[in-house]
Amino acid sequence: MDKFAAKINRVPVTIAPKPAAVEDEITKQKREAREFISKSHPYPNTYSNRGIVMCAGGWKYLPGAWITINMLRRFGCKLPIQIWHFGEKEAPKNVQEIFNNLGVTWIDIEEVKKVHPMDNLRGWEAKPYSIVYSPYQEVLYLDADNLPVKNPEFLFDDVKYKALGAMFWPDFNRLGSDRPIWGICDITYRDEPEFESGQILVNKAKCWKALMLTLFYNERSPFYYKYVHGDKETYHLAWRRLNQPYMMCPIMKGIDSTMVQHDPSGAVIFQHRNMDKWSLTNKNKVINGFKFESECRELLTILSNKVIDQRIKV
Repeated sequence: MDKFAAKINRVPVTIAPKPAAVEDEITKQKREAREFISKSHPYPNTYSNRGIVMCAGGWKYLPGAWITINMLRRFGCKLPIQIWHFGEKEAPKNVQEIFNNLGVTWIDIEEVKKVHPMDNLRGWEAKPYSIVYSPYQEVLYLDADNLPVKNPEFLFDDVKYKALGAMFWPDFNRLGSDRPIWGICDITYRDEPEFESGQILVNKAKCWKALMLTLFYNERSPFYYKYVHGDKETYHLAWRRLNQPYMMCPIMKGIDSTMVQHDPSGAVIFQHRNMDKWSLTNKNKVINGFKFESECRELLTILSNKVIDQRIKV
């Protein structure tokens, strides 16, 4: 593991005896998950086409979204793009207007919740929620701070992805055999990579029940996030719990502040700048080996000028 990987905070392994209240909660959650899985969850067949989905509200994420979307269009990507956010406070109309002519649709999660209620929908939980309730049958989910280095549309036509319906990318670590989450989710231990959810490619028609179980875990994030790091392992656990097949891309590498992911052939495809997000107010470090660094900085300057011209508060 390189120095970058070692910096990432992970959920510590709990080895102390569990108090009775914790055991009771685990028993309750296991029962509810089994009941959920036992029910039918038919695919609604209301989705169509392909699209990119991103969660990006507020100025912590909007600069990255601006850069990623502009670069996608420069690379020739013609897929529709949705930005999901939590209302006017995160994405005021004058901010949305900056993205005009980029083929972007803004989706207010607060409005979607009126039709599709979900508890504990506030942060990482929004990622699987946006995948499920976006209008696309096939979704490429991208974190706002995740920069493709080329047009990613070809991923949808990968032969193995088309057969299995899900393409995931690895994180640095692996869930150890002593982690309680295996037993909590009724899964036999597997020595395999954790998932890195800065990018996910999924066909909802092929993987609907696994997505529903992922959403189930995230709706109960106060419990499940105690045992895994945010949303990312909820996909892994849901797919394994249902024996739903998926494909895993080649091992990633880390450069300073950035997770570098590869396509199925082993070529670089994504640069997830998750530990030094693009910012209009903080200094953006120069990352050695980061592709399209100068183009990203030029786009950041353009965004800064638009914000100043329109007197938008950052």
